[in-house]
Amino acid sequence: MTTFAYQVRDKTGKRIRGLVEAISEQMAADNLTQQGYLITKISQRRKSPLLFSMPGRIPADDMTMFYFQLSNLIESGIPLMTALETMLGQVENPRLNKIVQKLTTCIQNGTSLSEAMDQEPNVFAMLYRSMVRVGETSGNLGKNLQYIAELNEARSEMSHQVASSLAYPIVLMVASIAVIMFMVVWIIPTFTSIFTQAGVELPLPTKIVYNLSQFVKGSPLLLICALGSIIIGFKFLLKVRDFKFAWDRFLLSLPYVGPLIKRIEIARWTRAIGLMLSSGVPILKALEISGKLTQNLVFEKNYKDAYDSIQGGGKLADTLRNSNVFFNDAIQMISTGENSGTLDKMLYKIAGYYDQLTARSLKRLTSIIEPFFVVFMGLVVGFIMLSIMLPMFDMITVVNKGHG
Repeated sequence: MTTFAYQVRDKTGKRIRGLVEAISEQMAADNLTQQGYLITKISQRRKSPLLFSMPGRIPADDMTMFYFQLSNLIESGIPLMTALETMLGQVENPRLNKIVQKLTTCIQNGTSLSEAMDQEPNVFAMLYRSMVRVGETSGNLGKNLQYIAELNEARSEMSHQVASSLAYPIVLMVASIAVIMFMVVWIIPTFTSIFTQAGVELPLPTKIVYNLSQFVKGSPLLLICALGSIIIGFKFLLKVRDFKFAWDRFLLSLPYVGPLIKRIEIARWTRAIGLMLSSGVPILKALEISGKLTQNLVFEKNYKDAYDSIQGGGKLADTLRNSNVFFNDAIQMISTGENSGTLDKMLYKIAGYYDQLTARSLKRLTSIIEPFFVVFMGLVVGFIMLSIMLPMFDMITVVNKGHG
């Protein structure tokens, strides 16, 4: 049996998501249709490859499905305790299943869902716990869980999109380095030995490549230690707040890369803020939480400035306008949302709009990176071939003189 993730609408038009097991996608679709659902999307459940899975880590797709299923059960009028017990037999991920068991036990002992989630901060993000807490207070737990599922799904899709866009350039870079290292370590020494025995004086390009080859072959540990030290040292510097802030600001100033980072950050932030406001989280609390979620210190500072401004009676759009990191169209849409009293809906529209811009930016960046690596590879290989051909011409000259 194969597990399929589906998105359907019932007779009232309500959107429902969940999992269904069937032999084929067609049988899964037939099963849902017989239940009176209108299918809008169905696909085989995506599983994270083991190569990229962290031991004990719960994949984002599994967490998204957990939120969707729990939301659907609660919105159907099933009590929270019964809903969790029902899910125990449906959760495939072993660790997530244990988490559901812990949540069930905590609630049996009189703990609220948000308090139970607080005991697993590495599984349930602070943003999601806050939205669950507000949902419990307002009586909209099922609806807020739906918001969480949508937010988690959007973040997961963005991560997959970025990873898939960068996969080919990374493979191309690794292959280029492997080819270059093979030529430097094995090909060049062989030809250099032949040239030396023939009494040919090595030209400068050949000497450079040969010396590099001897260094790589003679001091591999030193090279590995040097590269390791650079990586470890850089990671240590990133923990220094002033350096991290300067590095983040530098990345934002880069052409192509800077605008891409901004679009990704704006999409994530506006979606998170919009969903928190829709779920009933006060705007100051939403800004406080969102400021702790970003990894970019430049944006974090701007979120803190926005918090201080709104706390003092200012407007969100006015603060962001002075930030120099938000694009004007996003600021204008936020201002419209504030003036019309529909800030949460407008933020969610901005998120969708910037998701599309991010997808286009990724394609544009990939289209630039690929030819860059091809040209780089051509130049390096060309230089190595030049280091072989120049002494080869000299050797031919020496041989001809010898025959003469």
